[in-house]
Amino acid sequence: FMKKKSRHAPLRRRHEFRFHDVIYYKNDKLIKITHPTYVFLEKGNIYIYVSITHSKSVLEHLVIKLRKNPNPSDSKDAYYVAEVREDTKDRFGRRHNDWKIDIQDDLDIQNLYKSNKNKKARS
Repeated sequence: FMKKKSRHAPLRRRHEFRFHDVIYYKNDKLIKITHPTYVFLEKGNIYIYVSITHSKSVLEHLVIKLRKNPNPSDSKDAYYVAEVREDTKDRFGRRHNDWKIDIQDDLDIQNLYKSNKNKKARS
């Protein structure tokens, strides 16, 4: 028989794309934009995610090309920002049910998360 999974696991696996509200100030004006993200873990009221973009460069962050664009209606190259972020669930919008992540891309993102966790634990 299979072992019953704990309902109170600290991290729950997710494979979903959602819009995230990015809020910042520019010239003393509050700017709010929504940006697509890949949510791959959930911890209580927190989503752990990476940002998805068409841009080959994002400020000082490393950007990695996805093997396949997760949006089925978009043929352009897609990238993810190689920075794992966390934010509360209320900052995220609707879910994109038709978007899918490539299995290898998902593994790469998981490995990025694990390596960042290990670096933080060592410092």
